Amino acid sequence: MRFQLDNREYETVATSLLRSFTLEDAKALYHLHWEIETSFQDLKYTLGLVNLHGRSGAFTEQEIYANLTAFNFASRICRNVVVRQPKEGVYAYKINFKMARALCRKFIRTPKADGEKLMREIARYTVPIRPERADQRDLRVKGFPSFVYRVAA
Repeated sequence: MRFQLDNREYETVATSLLRSFTLEDAKALYHLHWEIETSFQDLKYTLGLVNLHGRSGAFTEQEIYANLTAFNFASRICRNVVVRQPKEGVYAYKINFKMARALCRKFIRTPKADGEKLMREIARYTVPIRPERADQRDLRVKGFPSFVYRVAA
């Protein structure tokens, strides 16, 4: 499918959709799919799943499940945090999830940690919600890091 962008350039994308789908149908499906893509971005970058450390399949699977559990824990905590919106200002604010994830990790590792303190601490780290923000796409190829650094010399 080929379509024109807002900056008047054309973009061509490959799709496995049937020919009966129109360009408008493809755009609607893409927008529905966007929430899933942003969740995967959180999983990859916020939780550090870009580079897995397990040398065997079982350890890699364990690392993925541990990170998914931590992600779910941080998500549930963030849903209960009250974000104070400024009375004057251009943007509304939301929780900085990457910082919340780090604080939740510290909370889990600290014996007798205070949950209320955790929620107050998370509320301190916010980022503005900027609707319709468009960044340039980063189309660089990213390689896979080798495990050679683990081999004893």
